[in-house]
Amino acid sequence: MAGSFCTVEANAILTAKFKTATNYGALFTVSPADAGTVTNEVANAAAYARTVTAFVSDATARAIANTSDLTFPAASGGDWGTVTHLAFALSATWQAALFAWGPLTTSKLIEDGDQIKFVTGNITITFAAGTE
Repeated sequence: MAGSFCTVEANAILTAKFKTATNYGALFTVSPADAGTVTNEVANAAAYARTVTAFVSDATARAIANTSDLTFPAASGGDWGTVTHLAFALSATWQAALFAWGPLTTSKLIEDGDQIKFVTGNITITFAAGTE
């Protein structure tokens, strides 16, 4: 059987996972994929750290967006490489398990001194609808 969660339930799941927990953004140089492979997380060096962001509004229409900026520290003492994906985890610990991820619209080379910032409303997590 193929199917989907109803919109009300999809909204409840997104709200429970993102609004009611502390969410840490994590940057990746290669897709972590559905397995949540963390070996491609930006190296734990050059001032990289997972960073907290907020989702304080309930999900609607199968989507939830960040309600605060997600600003990573500036790279310091080295480059981070080309960042291709953003993921979310419940832990600030480098390479700890993930629960959601997605590709960036545009990959970004982060060099020494660069800082990456996702402004409020710029991150949208969606729960895809099924097909009939």
